[in-house]
Amino acid sequence: MALWVYHKYFAAAVAVLTACILAALLSLAVSSSVHFSLQQSAQEYLRRVDDIATETQHTLDQLNAMPAQRCSAADLAAMRQLLLGTRYIRDITYYNGNDAICSASAGKLSQYPVSEDPSFYSVRNSSIWLHQPLGDISQRITGTVVRQHHYSVSIVSDIDTLPPRQDVRWQLVNIAGIAVAHTSGNRGIYQSATPETFAALQWPYYYYHQCSAYSRFCLAQQFSFILLLRNYPLQSTVVMLALLALSVLAWFGWRQLAVRRHSLRYRVSKGLKHGHFSVVFQPIIDLEQNQVTGCEVLARYQDPLGQLSPLQFIPMLSKLGLSSQFTCFIAQQALSGLSTVPGLSEQFYLSLNVYPQDIASGQILQLLQLPEVQQRKIKLVLEITEQQELSFNSSKQHLASLKAAGLLLSIDDFGTGYSNLAGLRSLNADYLKIDKSFIQDMEADSIKSTLIPKIRDIARLLNYRIVAEGIENLAQASLLRSLGIELGQGWHFARAMPLAEFADYLRQFSCQQRRSS
Repeated sequence: MALWVYHKYFAAAVAVLTACILAALLSLAVSSSVHFSLQQSAQEYLRRVDDIATETQHTLDQLNAMPAQRCSAADLAAMRQLLLGTRYIRDITYYNGNDAICSASAGKLSQYPVSEDPSFYSVRNSSIWLHQPLGDISQRITGTVVRQHHYSVSIVSDIDTLPPRQDVRWQLVNIAGIAVAHTSGNRGIYQSATPETFAALQWPYYYYHQCSAYSRFCLAQQFSFILLLRNYPLQSTVVMLALLALSVLAWFGWRQLAVRRHSLRYRVSKGLKHGHFSVVFQPIIDLEQNQVTGCEVLARYQDPLGQLSPLQFIPMLSKLGLSSQFTCFIAQQALSGLSTVPGLSEQFYLSLNVYPQDIASGQILQLLQLPEVQQRKIKLVLEITEQQELSFNSSKQHLASLKAAGLLLSIDDFGTGYSNLAGLRSLNADYLKIDKSFIQDMEADSIKSTLIPKIRDIARLLNYRIVAEGIENLAQASLLRSLGIELGQGWHFARAMPLAEFADYLRQFSCQQRRSS
């Protein structure tokens, strides 16, 4: 009897020990996966923060190196010239002592509403004010003001409100000063008495923070395991069973597997083979006739680990040498899908982004061999992103072959990259897309938006049709129409949508037109 009791308790102890080991292995595997995922999102987020900080400091250095200001026409012109070359800066203001004298957008000032005390001081003793009203009060636009010596710059960016990812609680702080300064996110997340890169399992949360060496901003993220288990019960069960079956493996093997399978390179390289890429369509509207004249096809990525943004997988496809294969896949999916949509006229066109290096190398000509391209009943427009430099000499023959096959060309994101008038003539394109950064501040009469009529005149000179992208409201659409801009796309009309929703959108749009006529 005593021996039976001994074996009974021994078996129970082994069962408990086994359960503890399995729980530890599960925690290690999931924590490793979460760690590298949070690390990736933190690196991307802090890179954008550093981009803003770098541009801000470089601009302030240039401004403070200028001769003494009198806010003359020449002084304002120099300030505006610097402003045009920036991406995140909305305005520049010159101070004499504590008095704001003039700004690049408004000229000479009578008053300038900035809080008396800054929110905090950053690198090189810059004064920083958060959530300051910018422009006219009726616009309700807020941003960050950074002042150094005689100048301040006003910054508008989505990092104040946009989380690094949707499944975490987060906080962005600045540690350049004596005290930690909260800038955005949820207060109380950042653990200040820890190293600059720190991770810890604090059940039911996994905590991770990382700091930038340049701008001295730190991003803290708090991931909830309860939320993970609640949203993915089946996947969690599968992981537990897999750990049970493979419990004899060493933790190091699990860690190496987790690192590899959660890397961006691995996920993208398997995306085409395993069907993780899909296509969505965003309509392009004739602003004058109020008709859907075409659409742009966009790629999306979804695998069991979640989504990847185009900003992640588009550059990685190029690094992996898969750009041409990817372009052909997207063209096949889009054209075969649109061939099932009834009522599309021969004037309807599909716009497809392509890699400039595929044009230079001639790999883009593989498109012409696809049955979907050869048998298409609509126009196909290839968009070349202006932010990526294209060698016209090496691409000229390939562009001519594409045009000879009936394909059209479009210059995407115009105004942000390498194009000049000679380059535009050499490209011999058919469409020109105005970058959305020129559209978004139209109501505020920003300096960038005032260049739209100039871009329109260039396009007319070269006989290009103009597409304005990023239209978000009726006021922008109406103003663009009054400026003679022919085509537009953006959330004001519709977001990018799967094929079935796009077909329904076309039917509803057609019915609305018939009722209005």
